[in-house]
Amino acid sequence: MLNFKTTTIVFIILLLILIILNCFISVSFIFYVLIIALYVLLLSYGSYFINSNFYIRTICSKKNNNKEIAITFDDGPVKEITPLILDVLKEFNIKAAFFCIGNRIINNESILKQIDEEGHIIGNHSYSHSCYFDFFSSKKMTEELIKTEDIIYQTIGKKVRFFRPPYGVTNPALKKAVNKMKYTVIGWSLRSLDTKGKDHRKILSRVKKRLKPGDIILFHDINPEIINVLREFIEYALSNNYKIVRFDKLINNVSD
Repeated sequence: MLNFKTTTIVFIILLLILIILNCFISVSFIFYVLIIALYVLLLSYGSYFINSNFYIRTICSKKNNNKEIAITFDDGPVKEITPLILDVLKEFNIKAAFFCIGNRIINNESILKQIDEEGHIIGNHSYSHSCYFDFFSSKKMTEELIKTEDIIYQTIGKKVRFFRPPYGVTNPALKKAVNKMKYTVIGWSLRSLDTKGKDHRKILSRVKKRLKPGDIILFHDINPEIINVLREFIEYALSNNYKIVRFDKLINNVSD
C-alpha cells in the first residue's frame, strides 16, 4: 500500500537516478517534470482521500457478515439541531458518535453532557474547524486538539480517544499532532454529502444506494434536513436487517 514514507523514498531514488544518468547522457527536463508532477499528485491523493492511509492509519470501516453499521456526526454541537438528533436516536435506542468542534461546545455544554449521558461517543474534531487548518503547523494543530480535549474533559470528565480530521484531510503535520495526542483516527466509508444539498430525499437516496455491511456513515448535525434523513435512514436500515452499533463496537467486534 502506498504511504508517504515509501512514496518519498521512491521519488528521491528516481531523482537521483536521473541526476546520475544526466552525467553520462542528456536527460530531458520533461522527465524531471513528470516525476515531480506524479509525486505531487500522489501527495494530493493521500491528503484528500482519508481512506488511503497515506499519512495516518485511519479506520474507515469494518467488514463483517453481521450487517452491522455505525452512524457518526460531525461539526456540532448545534443547539437547534443536535438535541433533535438525540431524540431520534433515543427513540430507536441507537448509539452514535459525535465529533465535536471545540468552539461550538462553548455555551452548549449541556448538549455535550446529554450526548455523553445517553451513551454516545464524543470525539475531537479540532477547536476552530478553520478552512486553513490543513496549513497549520503541527504545533498549532496540537494546540487546537488540546484546547478541545480540555473543554470536553472539563464538561464530561472523560478523555477523548478518537479524532476525525476537519474536511477529512491529512498530512505530515497532522500525523505528528495526532501521534502526540495518541488518538485513533476515524474516517468514514459512506459520506452522505448532507452539507452540500438541502433536499433530504436526495441525501437519503445516496446513502441507501451505497449502504453496505461494515460502513461508518458520515452525517453532520448542522443541517436541519438531517432530522428527516436520519429517521428515514434508520427505518430503512432496520427494515433491511442492518444492526446499528457504536463505531467502537463495530471496529472491535464487541457486541452490545
